[in-house]
Amino acid sequence: MRCLSIQIKPDAVAEFDKDDFLKRVRGLGRSPEIDDFEERNIRHLHFNFFTELPEQLWQEIKEKLYGDNTYGSYLGSVSLVACEGESRAEDVLLHHFDPTEKLDRFSQ
Repeated sequence: MRCLSIQIKPDAVAEFDKDDFLKRVRGLGRSPEIDDFEERNIRHLHFNFFTELPEQLWQEIKEKLYGDNTYGSYLGSVSLVACEGESRAEDVLLHHFDPTEKLDRFSQ
């Protein structure tokens, strides 16, 4: 089981519409585990999806949420997407709000 995590950048959490995001995600038939916590005076908001098929889930999320004409650019500007592997060497960064960050791909 792997965890695909959409993490909202800390300075965007206060204005992020969690209910709208969840409505969109549930429209895909998905229900993430939500981590909403504060650590060292910084608020964190993570949506965690546990799956045996992370590549397929990422393609669906990328197409339907990040590819949406209106919502996609906003979501892309306030989030990063990572997938935790069975080991640290298998962890991948799939999307980052900073376009200069080097992204990974799933290994085949």
